[in-house]
Amino acid sequence: MIPNIILFGETGAGKSSIINMIAECDIAGISSGAAGCTFQSTPYQVEITGVPYNIYDTAGLDEGDAGNVPKPEAAVQLYKLIRSLKEGVNLLIFCMRGPRIKDAAHKNWRLFHEIFCRKQVPIVIAITGLELEEGPMDDWWCRNKGSFQRYGMNPSGFACITATKGKRMKSGAYMLMDEYEESKQKVWRMIKANHLEQPWKAEKIEWFSDIVSTSYSTHCFRTTEHREVHKVDGAVIRELIERCEMSGKEAHALAEKLERA
Repeated sequence: MIPNIILFGETGAGKSSIINMIAECDIAGISSGAAGCTFQSTPYQVEITGVPYNIYDTAGLDEGDAGNVPKPEAAVQLYKLIRSLKEGVNLLIFCMRGPRIKDAAHKNWRLFHEIFCRKQVPIVIAITGLELEEGPMDDWWCRNKGSFQRYGMNPSGFACITATKGKRMKSGAYMLMDEYEESKQKVWRMIKANHLEQPWKAEKIEWFSDIVSTSYSTHCFRTTEHREVHKVDGAVIRELIERCEMSGKEAHALAEKLERA
């Protein structure tokens, strides 16, 4: 059984570039524009030291009106993906671009890891854009891990990387080739060390609960029963509000979309 790895996170963080780096060839499309180019979850089969893996590139969770995929639709695509994988999920890779930590990071982390996957799948983090950091790229994590821990973001592994080779020099070599090769090895080791041997299979989440009310009326010695079904918030909607910091309106709107997914 080939392990299923899902790569998710913010738009423009370099998810497709990471897949190309893992595969050691350009198999995933990369957008140079601000709007991003990943409309749906796309699987790529890659090999890491001879072992096959399925890696899924996904729409950016924080895509807004200026992007190609509005945020709720991106979340629905991710939910449909984990529900569609019959073999299950072996590892989540949360991708973000450093050096600044965006406010949406912990919300997206909680939505996918805690709500969709119910904390049943290991999650690791890849931080891109660290090629200009002074000293070793891993120093960034040492300085910033406390910020993640305060939000309850405790990855099973991390990789501080660059997902670009940099400019080609006159010699024909790429400016950041050493950092790029180092980054590839980090991501390979992170995947091999942290994925589940036996995948976790997602079950349908009950976003709403049904309450049945019964009323009776009597007409000419005949009793008629009336039953009405009312939908009320399920426990997971309250998690969207409390853990993902959504408003009640946002949580309801997303839950309704996910209920139909």
